[in-house]
Amino acid sequence: MKFDQIKQIYPEAQLVHEPKNTNVTVSFPFKDQWIQFNAATKTNRELDLLQLMFKPEQAPLQHAAKQSDWYAFLLGERNELPEKTGDFRVIQFALLKKDQQFDQKTWLKAFKSMFESVDEAFFIDETAGLLIQSESAGKLTVEELSAIIQTLDDDFSIKTICYIGQFWPFNSDFRSIIMEEQIIFNKQKNKTSALFSLPTVALNYYTAEALVKSPLMQALKKKFIGQPEWKELVLAMWHSQGNISLAAKSLYVHRNTLQYRIDRFYELSGLSLRDMNDLLLCYLLLL
Repeated sequence: MKFDQIKQIYPEAQLVHEPKNTNVTVSFPFKDQWIQFNAATKTNRELDLLQLMFKPEQAPLQHAAKQSDWYAFLLGERNELPEKTGDFRVIQFALLKKDQQFDQKTWLKAFKSMFESVDEAFFIDETAGLLIQSESAGKLTVEELSAIIQTLDDDFSIKTICYIGQFWPFNSDFRSIIMEEQIIFNKQKNKTSALFSLPTVALNYYTAEALVKSPLMQALKKKFIGQPEWKELVLAMWHSQGNISLAAKSLYVHRNTLQYRIDRFYELSGLSLRDMNDLLLCYLLLL
């Protein structure tokens, strides 16, 4: 489908060079750019349809992946558990903006080299795949992994999105847990940073649908979070976990100025950003 055809259906659609996913916009890879839509005017069904429309077409799987016990087990081709013991995690990845000269095998080899104790790694389609890692590995922080993957992206001139899974005991529940992680990855990969994990998206993922369906929460959102400066205030307090000094620093304002804004917010909304319960509620209104 050409962009002008999409534009006829969605007049607000724009082509951008970098993805921008917020409460009101959502982006999908489109050729060597991104196509951006107004998410605020779309239903969940429409967003799911757009996700399907812009999902890369699957290519024939590599022979190595077809023969992998992990591949057959995790993708439901066999029910028997591989002969594994201990705890494992699955790191999901998706490659965006790759060119025709991209070498899948070379990239996968480089990607695997970034991790210790890799049990298996393979593509499940042309652009996405899984890496299975045992818990005997040293645990890099999300910040360290992000820096490493950014370096790899620069080397291959691509954009990689990764979901860093939790370590789970390898038992009969393992596959169902990984299937849920895959759903989380597919629904959140265009709404957050390029490298994320369950703690960073759990609140958004598990509450989003309930918030949309709640007349009460939608009424609160319209009443209290309609001004950009309030959104900035709530996010600063949330990210600092209620620490006023840290929040003031992130907003580049004096502590006393922030105190005044918090007091003013309370006067107008009846919600105190100094109280963690009130702060959580205000943050939920932004999701």
